[in-house]
Amino acid sequence: MKLTYWELDWVHQRMKAYFIKYQEIYNELFDHITTAIEEQREAGDTGTLQVIFEQVVKQQFGGYLGIEEVSRSYEKGYKKKVRKMIWVNFRQYINFQSLLFTLTLIAISFFLPRNNKPTTLIIAIATCIAALFSSTYAYIKLKRLKNGYGMESLVYTQIISIANRPAMFLYLAIWLPQTRSLFDDSYKFKLSNVHPAILVFVLAVILIYDFSCIKLCRQELKSLVNTDPQS
Repeated sequence: MKLTYWELDWVHQRMKAYFIKYQEIYNELFDHITTAIEEQREAGDTGTLQVIFEQVVKQQFGGYLGIEEVSRSYEKGYKKKVRKMIWVNFRQYINFQSLLFTLTLIAISFFLPRNNKPTTLIIAIATCIAALFSSTYAYIKLKRLKNGYGMESLVYTQIISIANRPAMFLYLAIWLPQTRSLFDDSYKFKLSNVHPAILVFVLAVILIYDFSCIKLCRQELKSLVNTDPQS
């Protein structure tokens, strides 16, 4: 027996007590609970909605704490899944074409002037653009994910975090160490002193990572469409 609109709304209001952070986890649990309630009614259970709801939560999740544990487990499992997917994608893009592209850039870099600020600046700007591309692409593609009931999207949050890694890498590994040179002229680590081959290698790796993020976004959006009952 299908639940009515008002009964579904009652379940929504009742589930607010569980403080589920992410929309996707909430949707999974809501669908599971409402389906179980409908199945119990079809089996002949004539109890009130509240009684059946409490029975389902207790029997299938072990009560309130069980709901929280399932929520944490789902979140942990999804994080592990997307971390694995991004590196699988990255390894797939380490192929003949990407290696040839990287070697070509490195070969060209040996003909560029060393310790040259304009050269370094051009490569640095290109690298910054590449580092920001993955997060920009992910934001544009995933911003249409709808959140409801004041919750965040687990897919959006985790993929944006992964897409921001190149920018964080540049900040922590390259830009942050150079801040000392602004105050100490004797500090030797300056980007213009780094060989252009190293800089273009970093650029090539970030570009490969960008393609991996693009593929990850498309994979997850496709997965969401395929699992959406309204699609």
